[in-house]
Amino acid sequence: MIPLTIILFAFWVVLSGKFDAFHLGIGGISAVCIALGTQHLLLREPAIVSDARHPLMAISWGRLLFFYVPWLAWQVVLSGLQVAWLVLHPKMPISPCMVQFETPLPHELARLTLANSITLTPGTVTLDVEGDTFVVHALTTSSAVALTPRTGQGRMQRRVENLYRASSPKI
Repeated sequence: MIPLTIILFAFWVVLSGKFDAFHLGIGGISAVCIALGTQHLLLREPAIVSDARHPLMAISWGRLLFFYVPWLAWQVVLSGLQVAWLVLHPKMPISPCMVQFETPLPHELARLTLANSITLTPGTVTLDVEGDTFVVHALTTSSAVALTPRTGQGRMQRRVENLYRASSPKI
């Protein structure tokens, strides 16, 4: 509980930027209350992760943190710039379309990761996931085509596959 309190208090100080007694006192009280209130959540092992067959056990956490998340963040930045350019362009050269494609991802968590990654990227929204079939709306045909593995590059799908590639349990 003490390490969590220290982390929360440090977070409070960084965000508030105030170092007077009142703000430090409120920050300390808040950190202790939150640490006490969430203590029961941190002391037990989550049941979902204790099962070796669960997809969370199959994910490569190193690949997720050091390769996928930074890559996805970069894609979000690039797509945001592209959407800004499309919207601010005098002719507004958008060509909205919907694309449907199938993916051979090993389990629901992998499909959820792909669906959320598509939706997080500006200019694309996952509308429906039914089994292995995705329906995605995109602002441009080029971004829609890039999502599909057959006609486009399908880089995002390959990245998600790599996250779960190590040992994909059959669930």
